[in-house]
Amino acid sequence: HHPTADWRGVAFRTTFNSPQQELQFVASRRLVHAARESLYAAIDAIGPGACLSDVGGAIQDVADAYGYSTVEKYRGHGIHTQLHLPPFVKHYRNNDKLELVPGMIFTIEPMLVEGAGACHEWGDAWTVVTDDGGMAAQFEHTVLITDTGVEILTQSDETL
Repeated sequence: HHPTADWRGVAFRTTFNSPQQELQFVASRRLVHAARESLYAAIDAIGPGACLSDVGGAIQDVADAYGYSTVEKYRGHGIHTQLHLPPFVKHYRNNDKLELVPGMIFTIEPMLVEGAGACHEWGDAWTVVTDDGGMAAQFEHTVLITDTGVEILTQSDETL
């Protein structure tokens, strides 16, 4: 039995025009699920005293478990009086040694892909596609390191 709604309760298609269409749908949903799971795994791995590299390690563990790659070209970033500031947050296993301390605010925005992580922008300077044409999925949150853990700043009451 296939579920008929996603994690937000949004209904989705349960009948398909061909077996290939159904396989593409299942593969797409699996990738989206893995990308979302990697975001929350990274959030669960951090707090005061944790290391910035814990983010990338948690994301890479999820990607590896599903057989996906991570995009290394784009990174999360710190937020202060400007948007894109250090620390720059790698979404793959790395050795960046930076202790997370209360008051730090940064984004975690993993991009998982079916094939290789290489990608490029279209001429609109916004749309990013994989070089090999494989599917990609991304989730993002802005987090605050608190005295007792981590707070998701971009999560509303409607966000699950």
